[in-house]
Amino acid sequence: MVGILVAVLVWPLVHLGLVAQARVDPWELFGWAMYSKPAARVQVAVEVERAGRLVPLRAMGEMRRRVAEYARARTALGLFARPDDLLRAIFESDPSIEAVELVLRDVSLDLDSSFLVARDERLRFERPTPPAGS
Repeated sequence: MVGILVAVLVWPLVHLGLVAQARVDPWELFGWAMYSKPAARVQVAVEVERAGRLVPLRAMGEMRRRVAEYARARTALGLFARPDDLLRAIFESDPSIEAVELVLRDVSLDLDSSFLVARDERLRFERPTPPAGS
C-alpha cells in the first residue's frame, strides 16, 4: 500500500521531467503533466538530397504511412523515438538519395507571450556506407 502511495506521489514529478527534458507527450504515459502543455502534435517533413540538392520527399502510400508513424512516435515519445525504420525505407526506395533531412515542427505554448509558437528542428542523416567487401 505504501508503494502505491509513493508511486502516485512521485510519478507526476518524473513525468513532468520526461516532458521537459525528453519532449515526451504530456498526454501519454499515464501522466499528470498533460496540464503543463497544450495538446499538439509534432509535424514531420522529409527532404532528400540528390546531387547536392535538397528537395521535398513526395511520400505516397507506404512511405506516407511510415512518415505519419514516425510523427506519432515522436509526438508520444519525444527524443526516445528513433527514425531508423523510416530512414531505412527512404534510403532503400531510391539509391540516388545521398542524405535525408527530417524537419520536425513542435508547437508549444510560449509562457512569456501566451502565444503558440512553432519550433523547427532539422535532423540530417547521411546514407550509410556499405560494409567493406560488399
